[in-house]
Amino acid sequence: MEKTAKPIQARSQKTRENILKAALSMYAKKGYYKTTVDDIAEEAGVSTGIAYRYFRNKKDLLLSVISYGADNIESMVSIDKISELNEITDLRQYLEIALKNFEIFHIRYRGIHEELEGLKHTDEDVRKLYCEISNVKIEDLSRKLSALIKDDAYIREKTYSAVNIMEQHCHMLMNNDLYNLDSDAVRSLTINAVLLSLNKKI
Repeated sequence: MEKTAKPIQARSQKTRENILKAALSMYAKKGYYKTTVDDIAEEAGVSTGIAYRYFRNKKDLLLSVISYGADNIESMVSIDKISELNEITDLRQYLEIALKNFEIFHIRYRGIHEELEGLKHTDEDVRKLYCEISNVKIEDLSRKLSALIKDDAYIREKTYSAVNIMEQHCHMLMNNDLYNLDSDAVRSLTINAVLLSLNKKI
């Protein structure tokens, strides 16, 4: 019995992951509200009934996708790996690469990102999950920034400020067809603003 249980469990985990990847892909194409569980099941190559074996409803699937995305952020961005960032010792270089990854993520997942921003204000489950994930990510980033700036005074607060500055930059970039700003200039100014928020000289 044990010999068959492990392969079955492995297949089950693979099926669940395929459904999550399919959901992420469909959310990126159509957004959360316009994507049905039927759409996701078809994209994953499974029946709708199979999808409901793994996820109770559309909301459960969304929350699982958010967690999955947070755990697999490197493969979602794929150009500059977070593991490579960990080897960088120059703060400006680190921030430049991190900002580029922020931009890639926001542009690639624009539709679902904008919907999730709204859901954070209207859905308590989404808000709580976002806060839990953010706290974990901020702790990791705080440790890196603390090592780079050789200062840990208010480091979590500085990190949140730095992330918010980069987030707003990405939102501006996604709508630059309306602003018509020089992207390279704004990118440089954003890095300078982050450095100032970290109490570093430009």
